[in-house]
Amino acid sequence: MQGGPSTRLGAALRHAASFLFKQPEQKKQILLVTDGAPADIDVRNPQYLRHDTKKAVEELVTRDVRTFCLSLDPRAGDHVSRIFGPKDYMVVDDMNRLPERLTMLYAGLTR
Repeated sequence: MQGGPSTRLGAALRHAASFLFKQPEQKKQILLVTDGAPADIDVRNPQYLRHDTKKAVEELVTRDVRTFCLSLDPRAGDHVSRIFGPKDYMVVDDMNRLPERLTMLYAGLTR
């Protein structure tokens, strides 16, 4: 599997958070599942959407929302680490292992 265009992660995070902020629970988390790096056909600078996504993650941290990224792109390690931080992402490089990795992820996020 490889990523394709039109992956506006920052916008997706902000949109999801707008619903999450209306919930009464104190512990809030977003699990973002993506097929690739932030990209879109109308943005010429590939770094722009990466910086926008990092900014969205930082904004959520200030509002006590943990954001975790599950990337299905085996080449995603470098950019997701820079965007989400070294402990808040997982790359699934073999789709056959996705159920196992989701189980591990769920157990870790709900502790």
